[in-house]
Amino acid sequence: MLNAWQSAQQTLYGYLQAPWQQDRANLVAGQTAATLWPNLANYFVDPALKSEQTFLAGVKMGQLNGPTSFDLGTPKVVALAPLTATVAGCIHDTGTTTATGAPGPTSLGGGAGSYSGTWTLGLIGGSWKIASYRTATVPKC
Repeated sequence: MLNAWQSAQQTLYGYLQAPWQQDRANLVAGQTAATLWPNLANYFVDPALKSEQTFLAGVKMGQLNGPTSFDLGTPKVVALAPLTATVAGCIHDTGTTTATGAPGPTSLGGGAGSYSGTWTLGLIGGSWKIASYRTATVPKC
């Protein structure tokens, strides 16, 4: 399940790091988050899937550049049952920025920072997927 968690985060950051211009134009034209970022559904289920889609749409509609780098740290499985697992970890990234390089709004990941959290994964159709998560800003991982 750690591989699933890491793949989920890498997929999310991959979409964040893509230029916002085309995604924004596609959103304005009526495309949905599900069609723009289809691989999220490989690693997330609701409510986490909807949350990440909403976050990505906010970043792209806000004309923000995604983080230029990120470090997933060393996540650990802290609880395990046959159909659920909890992963705890701390992620550091360079934050979203505006076209001028200023930090984006904090609600959209602006400014470099570290985020400590727990992610609950469910075993769905034979694959581990993030179902929910809680993160908080921390001074350092």
